[in-house]
Amino acid sequence: MNYLTKKKYTSILKRFKQLLYNVLENNLSPLNHIYSIVATFIVVTSSITVILLLTPEAEKLPPDLFYFLREFEDLTLWFFAIEYILRWWVISDFIEDYKEYLKHYKHKTLKAHLKSFFYALKVKLKWMVKPYSLIDLIAILPIFRPLRAFRFLQILRILKILRYSSGFKNVFSALKEQGYIFIFSVLLIFLNIVVFSIIVYIYEYNAGNSDFNSLFNAIYWGAITSFTVGYGDIVPTTSVGKFLASFMTFVNLVLISVLTAGFSVSFINKLLQLKEGEIKMRDLKEHIVICGYNETSEEILENLTKLNIDKEKPVVLITNHDKNDLGIQLSKYIIFKKGDFIREDVLMDVAVDKASDVVIVGEKLPHLTDRDIDARTALTGMLVKTLNPMARLYVEVLLDEDAEIFKKRLGTKDILIHGQILGKIMFSSILNPGATELIQTIIDNETGIRKVKLKEIGDFNTFGSLLLYLRTQGLMPIAVERNRKIILSPSDDLTISDADYIFIIPQNES
Repeated sequence: MNYLTKKKYTSILKRFKQLLYNVLENNLSPLNHIYSIVATFIVVTSSITVILLLTPEAEKLPPDLFYFLREFEDLTLWFFAIEYILRWWVISDFIEDYKEYLKHYKHKTLKAHLKSFFYALKVKLKWMVKPYSLIDLIAILPIFRPLRAFRFLQILRILKILRYSSGFKNVFSALKEQGYIFIFSVLLIFLNIVVFSIIVYIYEYNAGNSDFNSLFNAIYWGAITSFTVGYGDIVPTTSVGKFLASFMTFVNLVLISVLTAGFSVSFINKLLQLKEGEIKMRDLKEHIVICGYNETSEEILENLTKLNIDKEKPVVLITNHDKNDLGIQLSKYIIFKKGDFIREDVLMDVAVDKASDVVIVGEKLPHLTDRDIDARTALTGMLVKTLNPMARLYVEVLLDEDAEIFKKRLGTKDILIHGQILGKIMFSSILNPGATELIQTIIDNETGIRKVKLKEIGDFNTFGSLLLYLRTQGLMPIAVERNRKIILSPSDDLTISDADYIFIIPQNES
């Protein structure tokens, strides 16, 4: 198995780990909200089960129900135990932390390996002593039957509801947004029931209806009639009572419909905001931010999706266009944010200060010239550099005379002139027929060039030794990147170091 094959399997594992992280830990993910609701249901039902089994009345439970509750308790314990192990796994990358710390040691002695091991483990241990993690641990301790003698351990399981509070934040937020309508409608419904119940009570009591023998029974009748079809245990017998009962039911039906509709609209809007990216995403980190939408960013997004990079790390698209107006169907893993990316608050909403890569393209807007669009691009680039000097910045300009200015002002060499590269490729093909197919093969996502850090391949001192090794793996190194400078077709005696990047072309199997 060569290096690229190993990397492919590693990538699949990382995507699976990222999926689990989104489900279990990422509060920004819709998957986490769905899981929180499911897990809360399990916590509540299992807590009720524990209470039923611990009460003295448990002995009076029907045998089949008693055994069912016992089995259900065991099942939920294993569920939360597996959840705890998965959370412990996805909270950090042990191997990456281990390798990263080991780089600090020039000599890879046993002491260096041990220190690196404990450093990587320290991240896991810090997570284990957090309040939520301690609650999770306490909740699964009764999986060991001797510990079930400590009944308080089983009852403390109800505290796990705190862990899944994120799933209900949108519900409470929706209630808060529609607070006036909610309170007003509830008060009107309560007032309607009380007033009509009292009036019907007066008429029915004077008519000798024994069902209405107290104010409590009258209000009970009003509530049951309003919220259900009525149980039939208390019914009015007078014409006035029947008319008022019908009118009360109609009014309350309207009020309840208003209350339900208002809450539903607010709750759906919250879900749409979460899905469409119209929310703040300031908890993102080490993600890719794409500012603007055009043919260039469309190609980038399609390739990110094709290579499943959007599943490995968050990708955010910021654009002034509506999502429905885009020329592609965005992957569900790509976060969409509608807004003007030249504004600092919009960039901070997507945590551009913690992004690893930022791409700025020339997004065309009505009534703007190419010069205006390049000016917006320059303003965005300078703003990104101010907010996040460490981010890798890639900029597209529309006018070639702006390229040098951008390189000086933004301090980046990754400036691409719209149409220039395409023109050079076509001109090269005129001079060298077949060059277009060659270039397309080199930049192809699946069979083309790969950029790999040397330390991920192995320990090599010269480019020649690396070349001999990679040839045995069916790979060909063609260039070295050092300090952001490309050394094309280096000599065999070129000294290379772990900090260098190698550009590799896989062997053509055909």
